[in-house]
Amino acid sequence: MKSIVVITAGTNNHTDLSIEPGTTAKDILNQLNLQGYNLSKDSGRQIFGDSENVYANVDDGEKLHAFSKTDVGKVLTK
Repeated sequence: MKSIVVITAGTNNHTDLSIEPGTTAKDILNQLNLQGYNLSKDSGRQIFGDSENVYANVDDGEKLHAFSKTDVGKVLTK
C-alpha cells in the first residue's frame, strides 16, 4: 500500500489517500467524486490515462494533481 496526496486544482483541497496495487486514475478520481477530471504527476503535463495503473507509477507520499479536463486542455494548448 502507498500513501498519496491529491491536490484539486482551483480549490485548496489536499486529500490524503492510501492506494493498493492496481489502482487506476479512474479509481482515484471516482473515490474523490471528481468525474470530468484528469490526474497528473506534475501540474498537468504528464496526465494519467483513466485505466493507467497509478500505483506502479508513483512513489509513497507523492503528490498528484487533479485538473478538470477543460483546464488541462488550456494548459496543453499554450
